[in-house]
Amino acid sequence: MENCFKYYFWYRVQFFAPKNIINFEFNFPLTIFNFPFHIKHSQLTTIMEKEVYDELATIKQKCLACHKCSLCETRTNVVFEDGVPNPKLMLIGEAPGFNEDKQGKPFVGKAGQLLDRIFESVGLSRKRDVYICNTIKCRPPDNRNPLPEEKEACWEYLKAQIDIIQPKIILLCGNVAVQSILGDVGGITRIRGKWFDGDDKVYGAKLMPIFHPSYLLRNDARTKGSPKWLMWQDIQKIKREFDKL
Repeated sequence: MENCFKYYFWYRVQFFAPKNIINFEFNFPLTIFNFPFHIKHSQLTTIMEKEVYDELATIKQKCLACHKCSLCETRTNVVFEDGVPNPKLMLIGEAPGFNEDKQGKPFVGKAGQLLDRIFESVGLSRKRDVYICNTIKCRPPDNRNPLPEEKEACWEYLKAQIDIIQPKIILLCGNVAVQSILGDVGGITRIRGKWFDGDDKVYGAKLMPIFHPSYLLRNDARTKGSPKWLMWQDIQKIKREFDKL
């Protein structure tokens, strides 16, 4: 009984709860937890997944009602997430475009279709392996770059997504995503494909800046050294790291 209890809360340490809360919970006597100690590993997984989905749903509802910046006045939909809350891999994009604003999901236009093909080229899928979100949750007018106050307003929601998922790998898709997490480390063409060690705010995740698929659509060449060729090198690096987890 005692071993099963510890096993369950080891999972919570890894994926869900802040350390100070876990330390507090461990000090309670076992009898106050109405918990079935005969629970199987598969049932533990289901419990964990439900808790993650519930926490994300709570943050999403708050985001849907957000009026912290002027983008709420021009948006059609808040664009919160897509994919699955996999603790292995998260992709953070920049801001929603026209199609994303209409459908309420990130990466659903031509750029999103290309992103799906990039993942599929190494056996990954957004439906199974990747949690996808954006730095900015509402479309900026005319697809302009987000303003500093807009990024600040959305940071609460992005940070909550990172806190809940606690991914081992984070892909930073485009300059806006890079700047939001890594700060001023240089342009995407110089730093793409390089691994960065994340700090405490991203739970020590490995970070890699990658080209945004919309940039790849504007650069169709596939010759050695071209953006698409470089993206192929990068996605293979990502898959090798993913397979180690």
